[in-house]
Amino acid sequence: MKETKDTFQNTIFRITTERPVAILMVVIGVFVFGLISYQQLPLNLMPEMTYPSLTVRTEYPGTAPEEVETAISRPIEQALGVVDNLVSISSISKAEQSDVILEFTWDTDMNKATADVREKLDQVYLPLDVKRPIILRYDPSLDPIMRLGLYGEASLTHLRYLAEEQIKRALETIDGVAAVKVKGGLEEEIRVELDEQKLSLIGLDIQMVRERLAEENINMAGGKLKEGETEYLVRTLNEFRSVKEIENIVVARFNGVDIKVKDIGRVTRTSKEREIITRIGGKESVEIEIYKEADANIVAVAKRVKEKLYGTPAQRAFVERLKKQGQTSQKMDPRRMGLMAKQMTNFITYGLPEGISIKTLSDQSIFIENSINEVKNTAIQGGILAILVLFIFLRRLGPTFIIGLAIPLSIVATFAPMKIFNVSLNIMSLGGLALGIGMLVDNSIVVLESIARCREEGDGLIQATIRGVKEVGGAVTASTLTTIAVFFPIVFVQGVAGQVFGDLALTVVFSLLASLLVALFLIPMLSSRQIGTFVKDTQLNKLPKDFILNFKKTRQQKVEVSGFKRWLSLAWNNMSAFLNPIWSMVQIFVALIITVGKGTLLFALVLLQPLLWPLRFVKKDFRYSQWLQDFAKKQETRFFKFVNRIWQNFFSFNAVA
Repeated sequence: MKETKDTFQNTIFRITTERPVAILMVVIGVFVFGLISYQQLPLNLMPEMTYPSLTVRTEYPGTAPEEVETAISRPIEQALGVVDNLVSISSISKAEQSDVILEFTWDTDMNKATADVREKLDQVYLPLDVKRPIILRYDPSLDPIMRLGLYGEASLTHLRYLAEEQIKRALETIDGVAAVKVKGGLEEEIRVELDEQKLSLIGLDIQMVRERLAEENINMAGGKLKEGETEYLVRTLNEFRSVKEIENIVVARFNGVDIKVKDIGRVTRTSKEREIITRIGGKESVEIEIYKEADANIVAVAKRVKEKLYGTPAQRAFVERLKKQGQTSQKMDPRRMGLMAKQMTNFITYGLPEGISIKTLSDQSIFIENSINEVKNTAIQGGILAILVLFIFLRRLGPTFIIGLAIPLSIVATFAPMKIFNVSLNIMSLGGLALGIGMLVDNSIVVLESIARCREEGDGLIQATIRGVKEVGGAVTASTLTTIAVFFPIVFVQGVAGQVFGDLALTVVFSLLASLLVALFLIPMLSSRQIGTFVKDTQLNKLPKDFILNFKKTRQQKVEVSGFKRWLSLAWNNMSAFLNPIWSMVQIFVALIITVGKGTLLFALVLLQPLLWPLRFVKKDFRYSQWLQDFAKKQETRFFKFVNRIWQNFFSFNAVA
């Protein structure tokens, strides 16, 4: 006995009984950190995926493919062939364009690789007419999260101007928005068309006219001027403000006469050549693309964008009230509006001119939110079903509640390491949580079963807890580590598969480790409290046959007959074995509803007690509190008898000491 006592003192699991407050505080702290991490986790559809490839695109106007290969592709390949972690390099040379494709290893830091490539490109000497090389990198996360369409009864030039000067600037101020791009419509352009014949007679060329216009259209710093202790910044402001200013620019002198731009050509206000045409309902429109920051939450950013575009529900309700008051026929002047009215109408669609509207063409957040909610609901349903199955087999509320704590605690504790390892909330990570929910209770069941066995063998509450955990602690740890050994190597898989399934593997590993700690420390701590009967009769080998399959009843109903009656009796017994548990579950469900209803009614009556004191004047010997206690204890009602019978057969309320 002394040796056993010394063994208990030397085990680490004695802390579960000696320091319950410390364990409870640690659990609460982990739970709080998990909730905070959950609120900070980015929400995406898929894990972040980066392809280790770069494309260097260089344009050389007016050249053939052979010249492009000789003058651009080969020098760039030779310069970039020494970049670190490079797997392969290839080039595509076509008319006026060169594409050099670089592929790296999957563990390469692409930001560093891009910087190295840019540094090597600066050392390459290319012809003077070659445009600056552009580094292209494909990243699925760089796709726009929202696409908007601006359309209405206005010219395409005005729509484009409205999108760039008003809507784009307003959206770029939203937290989480990285960039806003405008496409389509007509982009304004000032075009100078020169008469070639007049230029030839005067002896001018187009380059001279171009340089003269560039000299006149200038806005640059002019240095500093000092006057005593005062310092002035000088700027040269001489940009063109109208078409007439361009027409009156003197480009040369011929026979003592100033030659102006309007003398050798004409200046017109027009639009650039269109490359993109967008339509909504058959009418041309302007498209606005919204890009998020790298670590921003797509759903949160899209929500803020939609509130800025269409207003919050409170703002829309305020505008509807204005419409009912007949104030929408003429928009309210902001200078006459009060402070509250300005705030309630401070969204983009309210300030648009009449006849112009904005329509959301695509929104990634809707699909992401629906997909994530579907996975969340599946995980919640799986957790509830797991607890229900435990409850059916254990047939005791206490142990089921203790084991059921392992699921939410393990899931919430998983969010903290997910934040540390930059794992976002996506379909794969949440799928890992849903996959691991069924495994989270395994360790707790084994530990609680071992504690119950030790109690039946005559050990005290504290000794049973310590010995039960010590006997199965190693086995539970080993079984958990074997499961982790299956999922964790997925993290080291390279390629797209590793990036897609890495989050799932990490999530399963984190949740299993959390469930192991809960089973070895929290479950024993709860079982060792002064509710010792919680850990009694929880053996899985005692299957509740009477409730689930009614084997005993089936044997009693079996009659030794022959022929058709024997087969008919056998069929009836099998059908009864199938239908009886269903009927029992229906009874349990009805009893649960009645119990909850009675509890709700009692709660409401307790809340109404201060309001029903005048009843004592109606009936002097009436005491509301005494009547309430009698009603709570009343068991004669038919429904209450039914509930008590079900509860006595299924629950064990004497488990709570």
